[in-house]
Amino acid sequence: MNKQQKIDHAVAVAKHAIIRDDICARSVLVGLKEIFDDIPEEMITASLSLAGGTGGASGSCGAYCCGLLAVGLKYNAPLEEELKNPALKQKSAAKFSEYRDRFMKEMGTVMCPDIHKKLFGRSYTLYDQKEHDEFLAIPGHQEKCAEAVVAATRLAAEMILADEE
Repeated sequence: MNKQQKIDHAVAVAKHAIIRDDICARSVLVGLKEIFDDIPEEMITASLSLAGGTGGASGSCGAYCCGLLAVGLKYNAPLEEELKNPALKQKSAAKFSEYRDRFMKEMGTVMCPDIHKKLFGRSYTLYDQKEHDEFLAIPGHQEKCAEAVVAATRLAAEMILADEE
């Protein structure tokens, strides 16, 4: 597969996963795992905790966070190397800042409630059971949330594949 085919494949798998499982965060990593073998299964398992605006707390978008984790896996230096050479931290920061800025340009925000407002016309407080139930009852909410999953997956894949020949 060429770069674009890899990106398209990761996005398609991630989109299928969000529609099937209704877990934005994990869906991004499921898609990226299709084209990047170095994403550990344990990271995918742990990513459930980032759903619903990081732990259901209506904070940062889980899809955004998992794309950021994948970019960090590629570009962040191991701690031991960073401690020996603190300049490596700045190189990593440049990459995660680029990802953040690209996601914000596309989605307008990195915050789950603000993405809800953009996609559904209002925000939902997912740790409030009544609002969480209202959110889950929206017909096709997975397809709408797939917009953030698709953006996060595509942007992370583009950045990680940027250095590929």
